[in-house]
Amino acid sequence: MICNIPKVTVTTWNSNNVILVGPTYKQYLDKALNSIRNNDIASIIGQPGMGKTTILKKVQEIVKDALYMDLASKNEIEDEFWSKIDKNEIRQKVLPRLDKKKYGYSFWKRLLGVKFEDWLMRVCGKYNDPLLRLYCFDYQKDFDGMIKAISDLKEIEHLSLLIDEVRENHVPKIHRLINSGLGVPILIAVPTEVYSKITDLAIRRRLDESRISLDNALTSEDIKEIVDAYCHEISDDLFPIVLSLWNGRELNTVSSILQFMKSEVEKFEKECSNSQDVVNCVKEKLKESHSLKNPEEESKQLEKMIRDLLSSLTKEFQVTYVHPRGKRVEVKGKYITLGIFFIKDGNAYVGLVKLLNDDRTDDDEVKLLSMLEKVEHEKKEYPVEKRFIITNSQKLNVDSTVTKVELT
Repeated sequence: MICNIPKVTVTTWNSNNVILVGPTYKQYLDKALNSIRNNDIASIIGQPGMGKTTILKKVQEIVKDALYMDLASKNEIEDEFWSKIDKNEIRQKVLPRLDKKKYGYSFWKRLLGVKFEDWLMRVCGKYNDPLLRLYCFDYQKDFDGMIKAISDLKEIEHLSLLIDEVRENHVPKIHRLINSGLGVPILIAVPTEVYSKITDLAIRRRLDESRISLDNALTSEDIKEIVDAYCHEISDDLFPIVLSLWNGRELNTVSSILQFMKSEVEKFEKECSNSQDVVNCVKEKLKESHSLKNPEEESKQLEKMIRDLLSSLTKEFQVTYVHPRGKRVEVKGKYITLGIFFIKDGNAYVGLVKLLNDDRTDDDEVKLLSMLEKVEHEKKEYPVEKRFIITNSQKLNVDSTVTKVELT
């Protein structure tokens, strides 16, 4: 496999196999870890697929005694809590800390063959002691019992709560949990849609005190590191494609990036299965599938589509004339053909379509476009009101007098 992308969603990844890359996410991880160290309440807000769970899982890897709770399929937070608590593990931690004399376990009981562990079970509920409650697991399996258990667990470990996939029905109890005064750090992941529906100002204020916002957080550097982490062998070829689709909003979450890479690369791996060099074959397939076959011809087709659209909207936008073909004009003694030329309010609007397969930064026609001041049409001169270029190139340099519209 050229790419190492799991088939399952990030929520079900093993906590020892979490990949978190990109400067933005590393910064957010540090912020989350600081909230844990400072015993704070912090929230991670973001739409599904933006990496909330990834951050929580990474925190779980790093922080000792962090309890990860996934509420995605749980109606009540306490149900998830009790399902994650290992009674036998707690007893093993508590037993060495219990004072035998405190609970009435004397020399004579030991002499008579009464084991300390058996004796503890006899005295469960007779002492108001957190260690004994933990050993006896003496709690009601409801929300109040959960609060009491968390308070007692602080006696044996530095407990942190990592709560994932909070839904609207969980919010009231999350608020109660935050306000319970437990004194344990809590990191809460809330989908943007759920957060936007919270009308209780007190809850929103608590969630906003140390908020990590993931929506619109990714930079090109983050995307580059993500592509490289999962598809290192072909990252140089895959990254420009992914970035272009991200900028065009065809990909809008980390999850969608991973799924796109997985489907594309697996498809081409099958096509290249008989090749002697599968990696280079996949690279060529990627380039072919995400490149224009004939950029010049496709530029002309797009120009025609735009002209046809303008012609159908002339009344709506008070456009008095749309040139049916490319209009040839002279600029500084040289000629360029304006793919788009129309007149509105007595002014000329002029544009070019430049669809490219290469990484050129300069284009002579684009430079001449920026110098065009007026256009003659049917023996009348029209001053240029707007210059624009429609292109799929991010690298093409455009003068400040020209509006650049980027396509994927």
